[in-house]
Amino acid sequence: MSSIQRNQEQLSLLISEVFDDIGVSDEIIQKRRQSALFRESVYNVINLLDDDKNTKYLFGSQSEGTTTRGIDSDEDVLICLRNFIVISDWSHWKQGEVNLLMVQDQTIAPGYCLLQLLRSDVPLAAEYIPNGKYCMDNKGRVIMKNTAFHHIYVSRGMVQHGPAVMPPMRPGMIETDFVLALSCLQWPIEARRWLTRDNVGGWPNAPLKSESESWGCFLVPVDSKISGFVGVEWRISTTLAEKHLMFSLNTIHMKCYVMMKVLLKSYDVFHDVISSYMCKTVLLHCVENNMVDFWQERNLMKCFDKMLCVLYNFIAHVQCPHFIIPENNLMTGKISPLQQQRLLEILARIIRSEGRILLEIQIDSIGERIRQKLSRLPAFYPHIKSRLEMRRIVSGNLSCHSARSIITYIEAYLNKYNGNCCENTLKQIVCSYGDNLKLYPQLNNLQKKVVSYISSCMCTTIGSMIASYYISIHGRIPNIAIEWLQSGLNTDVSSSMLKLATVYYSVGNMNVTEDILTRIDQRYDRNVVLPVCGCIDNGGLVHKEGFVVAANNGHVTDFRNIVSYCVSFMYQEFYIVPLELRQEFFRSSQEEIQRRNPLYDKWMNYAVLDSLPYMYFLQYKVYSSLGKNEEKLRALQKLKNVMNEEPRIKHKETVFNLLGQCMEQENLPNDAFHYYERSLQVRPQHNAANFYMARLLS
Repeated sequence: MSSIQRNQEQLSLLISEVFDDIGVSDEIIQKRRQSALFRESVYNVINLLDDDKNTKYLFGSQSEGTTTRGIDSDEDVLICLRNFIVISDWSHWKQGEVNLLMVQDQTIAPGYCLLQLLRSDVPLAAEYIPNGKYCMDNKGRVIMKNTAFHHIYVSRGMVQHGPAVMPPMRPGMIETDFVLALSCLQWPIEARRWLTRDNVGGWPNAPLKSESESWGCFLVPVDSKISGFVGVEWRISTTLAEKHLMFSLNTIHMKCYVMMKVLLKSYDVFHDVISSYMCKTVLLHCVENNMVDFWQERNLMKCFDKMLCVLYNFIAHVQCPHFIIPENNLMTGKISPLQQQRLLEILARIIRSEGRILLEIQIDSIGERIRQKLSRLPAFYPHIKSRLEMRRIVSGNLSCHSARSIITYIEAYLNKYNGNCCENTLKQIVCSYGDNLKLYPQLNNLQKKVVSYISSCMCTTIGSMIASYYISIHGRIPNIAIEWLQSGLNTDVSSSMLKLATVYYSVGNMNVTEDILTRIDQRYDRNVVLPVCGCIDNGGLVHKEGFVVAANNGHVTDFRNIVSYCVSFMYQEFYIVPLELRQEFFRSSQEEIQRRNPLYDKWMNYAVLDSLPYMYFLQYKVYSSLGKNEEKLRALQKLKNVMNEEPRIKHKETVFNLLGQCMEQENLPNDAFHYYERSLQVRPQHNAANFYMARLLS
């Protein structure tokens, strides 16, 4: 073996180790994928309960596991509308359904189609043309416009971005692109040719191709760059098949792909010109055209060089063929001659560097990490985290995202019942709970876990609503309410138990309430338990040491014992809500209600508070009622300190409102006014502090 080859293999092993350190390892890739699949499942199980046929898919780097903390990839969400049947030929036509036929001919760009409405039992033009979703082409066919669903975006305050839309960004949010699409179970002819296409390395094999085809395709509402049909073309997307193919690749493939993304992200000239999707397409072509044994760790730099050369060739010819539909050129209309020249110059320099260019990469401190390993000297880089630290942080963030998805979607689902007649709401939610359990046998293991979480949340809500209803009429708690509440106690560390404590507190049973609060306090390890809020985005990285250690040691979807949800009360739970929290239902003036954001402000219909301060508040009230003055003052001090000691408290204005009322009860009006002022500093509008201050001043 020549010294050059030996040095290249040593460099490959070293670079591979660096990418293991930053989280491009088999373990972290699998955790990222599992978290994405879990969040997908939460949405889709809730949709089944809501009798919503639409299906949600997470695509892109987050769901494939091909991202790092430094790349900070956005999230791609595709929502598939199931109220249409899209067919590739007449043989799949279904009677009684709204059928759309994929139309392709010489006048339509490769990889795109028109969607022709097939309805023979009604006058087409009279029924469909006036509604703005369809038009008539020069052959007399009724064609669905690709703007047919834009009203859905607009009504939710979304911002259009090509075929995707984005919600208005708020601090700490993950950037998310949403696409509404239609689904077709059959591939068009131009895609099916891929099934018999030869490949050098034996990948993908026939079974993998067949399985990929079984996922069908999506129709995304966007015109091609060379369209002669403005506003009516739909892009044929095989993203589900491609996701399946990516899942079949090994860690070396993933490292090459991430390495290319990191490198290109380091140069502004590549931004908005060479997309991650193009990089993935380069990878898939390279894997197809090289032997399987080429993709080994000791060959990492050769593999990477191969990908760079393929990308160079694509740019040189301004021709990046779609992997499954190669007639679709992904670079059409994307690169100007001036950009092409600049891109080729930089790529040529990168290729000539033979890997040395990686020393310049600042993303994830890759350059510094490589230099540190090359020097073989112990060096102290305080800003460079070890492999274990990185693994823990990533695991912690994935567990947090998974946990938040449960509470976010279940509260969004229950929000439609908020404020309705209690008896009717109870019946509907109990029916939903039964429907949730009926789903169980037909689901996979991950979906069954989702059902388990959702069932716990529902049990807690049903139990507290029954208790509120009976207290309002009979002044007592029925046993059935306690049974429901106890069935939901394993939702998380604290919120479900705090609901149970609240029910006993509402009827003056202070001894039992004290007992439950003591148990919660003992369970709530402040070094481990992470507050997770479904109302306000929990943006930012998770740095709580105990939590990230526990998350790393467990599964990213097993978080019951390490997260603490907010305690959220619907209006139907009004009679168990402590008096000091009831004004939160009326936090907004009529004018403020009109200005609420329909995407972000649904939580304002609830009385809601983070678990930890709520626990301290209840302790203060219970000890005060029991005459335990020392314990009461200790709980009040903890309530005062909580926001300094727990930075992830989200409903800070409500904590200040409770503190203000505690100060009033302690006959300290000046201190009370101070806390109400602080509350308004946090949230000037939609804040019950306006009422408390007015009351105090009067």
